[in-house]
This record gives sequence, C-alpha cells and structure tokens, in this order.
Amino acid sequence: MKATERFSDRADAYMRGRPSYPHAIVGHLEQAGALATGHAIADIGVGTGLSAEPFLRRGYTVIGVEPNSKMRAAGDQQLGQHAGYRSVAGGAEATTLPDDSVDLVIAGQAFHWFDVLQAADEARRILRPSGWAALIWNDRQSIGSAFLAGYEALLRTHGADYAKLIHRHVDEKSIAQFFAPAHAAVATFDNPRLLSRHDLLALAASASYLPAPGDPRHAPMLLALNTLFDAHAQNDSVQMMYRTRMHYARIN
Repeated sequence: MKATERFSDRADAYMRGRPSYPHAIVGHLEQAGALATGHAIADIGVGTGLSAEPFLRRGYTVIGVEPNSKMRAAGDQQLGQHAGYRSVAGGAEATTLPDDSVDLVIAGQAFHWFDVLQAADEARRILRPSGWAALIWNDRQSIGSAFLAGYEALLRTHGADYAKLIHRHVDEKSIAQFFAPAHAAVATFDNPRLLSRHDLLALAASASYLPAPGDPRHAPMLLALNTLFDAHAQNDSVQMMYRTRMHYARIN
C-alpha cells in the first residue's frame, strides 16, 4: 500500500486514539527564537491535526499539508474552529506552497514517510530567510510497567510490518541529513495519557501495521488487546507513557 493511502480507513480511529502534543513544545520554540508573533507554520503530513493544534491555540497561522484526502478532511473538521488554519493537498516533497511563505516547518510523527533529501529541499524552498524546522515524535514507551511491555509485545506479535516501520527514517543519520549542514538541538517532554478501553482500541485501530476489521487476523488481535486491558486497568483506564521528542534548528 502507498504511504499516502495507509490511513484512509483509519482517520476516525486516529483522531481518538493518537496522543496529542504538549503545548510546551510551542513555548520552547519561542524561547529558542524559532517563533514570534505573526509567524506562519507549515505542518507537513498534518493528518487529523494533532500536531497543529498547540500552535493554533497559541494564535499562530498553520497551513496543514496532507496528501491523504480522508485524513485531511478529518483535520479540517477537527480544526475548523481555528481561524488561523487551512489545509492543502500536498506532500513533504511537493507541498504546493509558495517560495518564502512560512517561518517554521514542522512534521509531527510523519517524517518516516518522507524522502529525506527531497523533503529537506522543499522545506528550505518554502521557508523565509532564517526559517526553522522541527521534527516531533510522540515516542511511546515500551518499558516501565507490565502494561507497556505487554502492549509492545502485542504489536510485535500482531503487527505485519511493525518492526520494519518503526525503524524507517527515524534514525540519527536520517534526521541529521534533513537538517544538514545545521546541527539540530533536541528537547524532550513527558506526555503521559490515560486510556479507556475504547481509547486503547482506537489507538490500535489507528496503526496501519495492525490488521483491520475484515482481516482474519483482526479477531485474535482484538482478543489479545482486550485481555491486556482487563489485566492492567485501574479505575477503567490504563496509562500509556509517551515522551515527546523534538529535533529543531534554523535551516534557512
């Protein structure tokens, strides 16, 4: 399946299941000099808008670039109350945005789908002089509790190409290639999340590497997921631990 089509049937689950991004990332970029009043941001691979929301809440203009029409429509609906948001049909390598039109380029969780060098060239094209870029991940923690270890084991058992996807373009070499010749700084933020049973099911349903309904592998995966929740839930929820990691630098 093409990367741009992997989430077409998972937009609703993505909106409910995926973690949001801490608002501290915006303040951190402001303190670093990457953002100031009136700046515009291009969010590449914006999906349903989770990564754009903290910037919109701070009053920035955000242009969401998204090649998947269903994900883009879900994002438009989710972020429609923000006057500073609009989306365009485009990708990391061809955003459709004008030259020198934004002050910051971000990508939240989408970088592993990019052609690194082409995406870097495109980011520099659309950035104004002295523009910055930030690559942001919500890194799910796989150790620290029996539930976290159990969820990781479930993904490795039932995820068709999980092991391959988690290593694609998230290594230090690819990140360095994107920012070169600049050297990116790194900031991390704890981002814990309590999940109900429905939230956990939505999180799993949002993963393109896990079997979807109709796939004969879906029922065994669903049974394992419910069993995991029942074994570890307290007050009808489990705690998923994320650490938000942001690489950022001035690249123009």
